[in-house]
Amino acid sequence: MSESPSEQQPDSVFYRPQRPRRSESSLSRDRIVVASVALLDRDGASALTMRKVAAELGVHATSLYWYVQRREDLIDLAVDHVLAEAASALPGDDVPWDDVVFRVAKQYYDSFVGHPWAAGFAGARPLIGPNALALAQRIITALREAGGTEEDRAIAASAISQQVLGAATTAAVVGGLSNAPADELSAAVGAPETLGIWIPPFDDVLRLLVDAIRVRLAAANPQR
Repeated sequence: MSESPSEQQPDSVFYRPQRPRRSESSLSRDRIVVASVALLDRDGASALTMRKVAAELGVHATSLYWYVQRREDLIDLAVDHVLAEAASALPGDDVPWDDVVFRVAKQYYDSFVGHPWAAGFAGARPLIGPNALALAQRIITALREAGGTEEDRAIAASAISQQVLGAATTAAVVGGLSNAPADELSAAVGAPETLGIWIPPFDDVLRLLVDAIRVRLAAANPQR
């Protein structure tokens, strides 16, 4: 017996049918997402509640439940929303695979750094929104062009994802520290100038990672 759709897919806002906009209301899921991102950018991750998003929109919290079921839906939609610009500017098929991997990973990272709350949520939630999937699929397609075994490519894709999320999370923490009083900053990391040693530039680490992936995949393809 085949599994039912509910057993095959997680209970995610991206897999539920989107309800049509109510004719008597100016509210929409897009407006809810934009308001959620604005609230998160201004007040941080802990500020995101159904009630506060409703207040941003000037409606009662119960109005939101026509479009989203819970706070986690707001999180998932907001994270995918901030990836929209990166997903709309993917490198073409004529770009070498290693350039694709570097550029898409950098776009991913920049999207999260631009919204310091996003990486923390992304590390704790499944990234299955359309924009996240488009970015991931472009990296996977590029790695296939490089050859190697399926296992090696899976390891490479995981390493890239972990580097993006880890670096973006660290950048958010450091951003918060940089705004802290000098005594708190010193207690947390020592002298402020040590931050440059503690956190190497993302581009440099990513280039090293791509170089390592190139060597690993080439070793599995001696004919190349």
